[in-house]
Amino acid sequence: MNHDAIKSSKIYKIIVIYYNNMIFIIDTCTWLKLDLLNENQAFNPNYLYEWIEIEITHQILKELEYFNCNSFQKEKTKIIPIENEKIYQNALTVNFDDADASLLSCGKTSSTSIIVSEDGLLLEYARIHNYFAIQLIDLLQILTNKGFIAPRNLYHLTKLLRELDNITKKKEKEILKYRLQLPEDELSWKLN
Repeated sequence: MNHDAIKSSKIYKIIVIYYNNMIFIIDTCTWLKLDLLNENQAFNPNYLYEWIEIEITHQILKELEYFNCNSFQKEKTKIIPIENEKIYQNALTVNFDDADASLLSCGKTSSTSIIVSEDGLLLEYARIHNYFAIQLIDLLQILTNKGFIAPRNLYHLTKLLRELDNITKKKEKEILKYRLQLPEDELSWKLN
């Protein structure tokens, strides 16, 4: 893959759009996956607060407190209300729980925020509504491209997430192929 191919990729376009104004609305399952990565000493979620702006809804906050999520830091996270009541109610009627419905109600079709979720049905619903929605591995890829995560660390995170059945074999190959096109940058030191 050459630089033109990288520039035409979906993730590259997201990186360019959000380079200076990255806001991520992160769901409960993703936070719990971050806990798991931290427990495996593969990734320290505290770095996220240095690199990006993070939002969650009040409903997600309740779930994070219930599950005693360790990677989430309430004082560094913007807690937002339900934004689109119609989307929220519609999501509830198609059997999303309260937290997922609230997350979907905050989805945007503009370049102001990105939903991060590990829930395939939630991601599909978001994409049907033309919201920007990605998985955790995509967020890690964006952070790699911004220089926050070394490409070799993205490799290890990708392998671990595949081992945990968090990503498909196809997604693993896509990320690893992308990673091979990136130079190992001495400036990407934060997680080395």
